[in-house]
Amino acid sequence: MKKIEWFWNIIYYQVYKFDLKCRELFNYLNPFYFINKIAAIKRYHAKHGVNDMNGFANRILNNPKSGISSIWSGSFMGGLIVLVEYGIFNIVQGITNLQLIQNIWKGSFNFTIYLILLLLPTVLINTSFLFRKDKYLNYFKEFELMSKKEKTKYGWVSFFVIMFVFSFFIGSFLILKTHKL
Repeated sequence: MKKIEWFWNIIYYQVYKFDLKCRELFNYLNPFYFINKIAAIKRYHAKHGVNDMNGFANRILNNPKSGISSIWSGSFMGGLIVLVEYGIFNIVQGITNLQLIQNIWKGSFNFTIYLILLLLPTVLINTSFLFRKDKYLNYFKEFELMSKKEKTKYGWVSFFVIMFVFSFFIGSFLILKTHKL
């Protein structure tokens, strides 16, 4: 179980690092990034206690404990689990030739149960592997000590795992199509 936890954390770490790189690139399109470099704006912010507004914003956005990048990455990890669950659901529908999704959408009570069954494993997995006692922060420290070669290797592994999940999800609809519901 520890290896699965480690693997799930390395994917989370890579998604987090990817988000940080995307935010760096976005800064070149963000007009406020350039506005905050104007001398008069810098003086205004310095008067109010912030010497570097861009650095201040980046510290808030990129904080691994509570920053937007961390929140987005955690949501992405939950989304991966939901895609796998929904893909399995589609495969079960296709193999059994049952129209389960139509039955779920008929009543709000059924939809509520379906939503709980879909989100409960996501919350349990991410809570136990990533967020309980901030485990991911300890893994982040471990991963930061990796060599560039190892980080690149696990970056590609994470990319292929994510692409596999997306492919699995899309492929599950092909099973639905071939098994006419």
